[in-house]
Amino acid sequence: MGGDYTHHASRGASGAKRQFNLPTNHAGLTLVELMVVIAVIGIILAIAVMNIKQWSDKYTVESYTKEIYSTLMKARSNAATSNIQVQVTLTANQVATFHDIDNDGVADAGETITRPYPQFTITFTASPVVFDRRGITNDMQTIRITGYPASASPGVDCLVISRARINMGKMTGVTCEQQ
Repeated sequence: MGGDYTHHASRGASGAKRQFNLPTNHAGLTLVELMVVIAVIGIILAIAVMNIKQWSDKYTVESYTKEIYSTLMKARSNAATSNIQVQVTLTANQVATFHDIDNDGVADAGETITRPYPQFTITFTASPVVFDRRGITNDMQTIRITGYPASASPGVDCLVISRARINMGKMTGVTCEQQ
């Protein structure tokens, strides 16, 4: 059992003297070792934060795309089932749905629902997208979410609207590859 030991004594609760031996060759962490550990932890945290930001951007773009898809599908379905014209107005940072329930062509209270999309930009060719009483549109176009870093690499970031269909996809160059 090699090693040097130092003899120590202490008094217990009863006042009796207890003796124990401690190794004398035990040293704590040096300042350099502590600094290295802190630096490694800092590097690991920095990498984790970068990955979380990329994941967050990817999730947000996919979420925006799916929400806009859902809004368009609901508007199309409502137009066909309620026999009313429904329009979806797009701006760079929001989508508004107008259900003309009383067929007067005016957005009355309760006929418009607006959803903001503040983090990225919505690009489109024409607005509003109007669904007639059969759920058909003549406003064929591609809608896409832009302004996110390339490192986000979302699975879906665009929508293709045709007369009777709406499909999600991924932009590759200037084309929305439908999924």
